[in-house]
Amino acid sequence: MSGSTPPPDVAGEPQRGRTGWRWPLVVVLALACLTVLVLMPWTPVETEPDLTETGTTAEPTVEPSTPASPVAQPGSDAAFDATTAPALFVTAADLVAGVPAAEPGVDAQITAGQLPWGLPAGSTIDPAECTIAATVVATPPPWYDALMWGNEALAFEQEVVLLPDPATAREAFRSLVTTVDACPEYSQVNLGVDGGTWVTEPAIEGQGVYPSIVQEVTQSAEGTEVPGYRGHLLVGNTVVTWTAEALEAGDREAALATLGDPTTLSALVQDRAQSAVRSLG
Repeated sequence: MSGSTPPPDVAGEPQRGRTGWRWPLVVVLALACLTVLVLMPWTPVETEPDLTETGTTAEPTVEPSTPASPVAQPGSDAAFDATTAPALFVTAADLVAGVPAAEPGVDAQITAGQLPWGLPAGSTIDPAECTIAATVVATPPPWYDALMWGNEALAFEQEVVLLPDPATAREAFRSLVTTVDACPEYSQVNLGVDGGTWVTEPAIEGQGVYPSIVQEVTQSAEGTEVPGYRGHLLVGNTVVTWTAEALEAGDREAALATLGDPTTLSALVQDRAQSAVRSLG
């Protein structure tokens, strides 16, 4: 059959062109795909592991560093006894070499075992909280001794207090330094006898291997003032105390000059302490 009208379909409707019916379908499919794409949750592309997930954290491997152990201070654990502690006392030769006032020579004024620890019977320190500024420790130590060297211009006294162990000595030294700082002036009160009064300048830290302090001190007794220096040193299980007094009358500064520099005096005691530690082996 000829003509331009296509033959009717089965239902009697004229047949559509081959492309005419496809356009609505394409539009519907396109809209459906667009809807799916809009509604579909987006998943990011992972190029590295997720660091927030438990068990999958990717941390760089770091080797733990070992902190450097503190260097033990030479002699800080030294353990002296009644046999070895006397090595901490300076000698007459040490004084002659290091103290101007000792150059003519010095003699023993107090010898080993002559001076007991503590205050004389019936004596007290006023104020009482300053007592260990005079006695070094609060209770009788396991061992104690004192020596004094001197001449007409110099009195050099040294005390050694032996404690049970270095830890006890450190605690005693800490209490001593605290007391010294808090007691710029104190007096010894005796029964029926004039006592002495000590007026001190603020302590400075001594230079050397072992913890130490040194301060300027003026002792007044029976109307006489004697200037000098006092120091305290911690070495192992001992506390070493020394006092250098200028006995020449006259100008205070000139008298102190005969003792030399306080740091030099402290160094002299430090050197003797180092020698004593080395002798322990």
